[in-house]
Amino acid sequence: MSRSRANAGFTLLEVMLALAIVATTVFALLYMRTRAIEHVTSAKQMRTSWGLLQQKVGDYEEVKIDDVKEGTESGTFEDDPSASWERVTEKLLMEAIEKVDEDHPREMWKVTVKVTQQQTDGTPRVTQAQWFRLLKEDDAQEAPGGGGGGGGGGG
Repeated sequence: MSRSRANAGFTLLEVMLALAIVATTVFALLYMRTRAIEHVTSAKQMRTSWGLLQQKVGDYEEVKIDDVKEGTESGTFEDDPSASWERVTEKLLMEAIEKVDEDHPREMWKVTVKVTQQQTDGTPRVTQAQWFRLLKEDDAQEAPGGGGGGGGGGG
């Protein structure tokens, strides 16, 4: 009996079980690492999309209210050729509201800016902002920036 205990070691079944546990742990860690990298990449792309959107919104806020034109414009970014932008400007008439004086406009611009950027997996990411700029009679004499709720900013 003492002789068989001295020669005792791990059985093949015990070794295989230990290897299965180690392999499962390694694969789980690799999967979690891969998912973390995907999330970091997605966050970077989202940050880039928001930066590009803010750039286009800022460009348009500098336009004088008299130079605003109704319609759709689009283009690409010099810094990021994989991204494109589209701006839709609509003139809204508020006929239900009576014009009281110059400080109470009856017209405004609705501006929608979309930025589309291709993600690493090939799917497009669309980031969008929408705001209104009020059209007042005294805007023609104001500095660039115009009036306006949600993004027009004063000048």
